[in-house]
Amino acid sequence: MALVWREQMSVGNTLIDNEHSYLLDQINAVELALNTEENHDLLVETLDHLVEYTQTHFDHEEQIQLKIKYPLHEEQKDEHEKILAELNSIKKKLDKVLGSEEEDDDESAAFDEVTDDELNMLLGDDDLQSADKNDLAPLVELMRNWIVNHVIGSDMKMKPYLKKFPPDLS
Repeated sequence: MALVWREQMSVGNTLIDNEHSYLLDQINAVELALNTEENHDLLVETLDHLVEYTQTHFDHEEQIQLKIKYPLHEEQKDEHEKILAELNSIKKKLDKVLGSEEEDDDESAAFDEVTDDELNMLLGDDDLQSADKNDLAPLVELMRNWIVNHVIGSDMKMKPYLKKFPPDLS
């Protein structure tokens, strides 16, 4: 089932709300690409875009938080870093499953919530290389949950502070 942005998810800032809606669309696009037969390139490209756009959104959100002197800015910034590390970890694991992992000597993300053992359990397969892309649905569900929990949970705490400013403050 597709994620749908609803007015109840609004934090009262046009830029943030539009970006949240677009992030939900991007999660949907990753899921759609996952279900697109024989098109690994589309999935990789879509996931890359999601990760890049999430970084851009977090940068915008943090800039707005500084403008409104949001008292939970540092807490939010830490949460953003964790989410990005998780998304990058998931992307790395998806790349491995899809056999499209680029050679990269960078160390793994500092916050790597999904271990290889957990991934194997989610995929129901002890060998990542033999996993079928249809087995990746649990990972998409994790991404869906993270974005929804972040928007509804953490970001809604900004709403009372944003009400003091025009909705188009960016």
